[in-house]
Amino acid sequence: MKNKKNEFAHPFPPSHPKGKKLYSQTQFQLLPRNRKGDIPTNILVLGIVLVCGIALISFFYSTVKMRDSFVGIGLVEQLNSQIEENSFYGRQVGTVAVSGDIGTAINYASENKIVNRKCNCGSNCNNYASWMADSSSKNGIPDSILLLSLMMQESDCNQNAFSGSSVGLMQINLIHCGKFGLPSNKDECKKQLLENPQMNIEIGAEILKESYNLYKSGKIFNGCSNRGITYTDWDAAIRGYNGWGCGKDSNGNPFTAQDNYVEEVNQRYNSLRKIGNYLEKDVTKGILWWAKETLSFSVEYKGKP
Repeated sequence: MKNKKNEFAHPFPPSHPKGKKLYSQTQFQLLPRNRKGDIPTNILVLGIVLVCGIALISFFYSTVKMRDSFVGIGLVEQLNSQIEENSFYGRQVGTVAVSGDIGTAINYASENKIVNRKCNCGSNCNNYASWMADSSSKNGIPDSILLLSLMMQESDCNQNAFSGSSVGLMQINLIHCGKFGLPSNKDECKKQLLENPQMNIEIGAEILKESYNLYKSGKIFNGCSNRGITYTDWDAAIRGYNGWGCGKDSNGNPFTAQDNYVEEVNQRYNSLRKIGNYLEKDVTKGILWWAKETLSFSVEYKGKP
């Protein structure tokens, strides 16, 4: 039986000069390749390909879903519309409170009159802002800027304000002495309310929340002008903070200006909210514009045959 032909045989033996050259070349070609050094590189390449593949599949899957439903773009359009119309500036959107920038608002109010009031907080503006934010959070007040508007209405943010029986930043009436952690002695009570602005703000927030709990379902207000208007929710809380009757001025005459107390607080509040959210509005609008353009391109691209 013939031997199987060696596929690597040469026409010249290894001892022949030409055979030596051919034999050495064949040996070099047949040396096994060391592939261990290629393993890290192969893993890296495989990982990159895998990640890119997943990203590509996710992109096309999302755009295919978007092709059949314009809910994504519709939502972005709705949000853009709300931003243009300042619809987020109410105290609540659904059941979620929208917080404004209390720091920006109080610093602006310290330099500008808003609805006939200015916040004379001096070097304490940032402290007041922090205390109002904390007190609002503790008492479930939907926005600390509402507390700021109320404080401006009461005292123009004057820590030493005193009018008859109302004391300090939030004009806490001395009838509350002996409650909310205040001493029963009115002189000592007054002293604490004047010297401790943080306590004054905290008690003001507690009184506002107590008023909300009492009147949130609605109550009719007549005042000095026999208005016959029904306030509910936080409007009723604001009305209750100031009182439901007809106040008197220093001469004993009906204080009709107090009849519009709620409306003035709300008007100032809405102005302060826009100031506090100015930067937030512009940034949010820019983000939503980018999202809308991206989604629009994606839908148009996948919609082409």
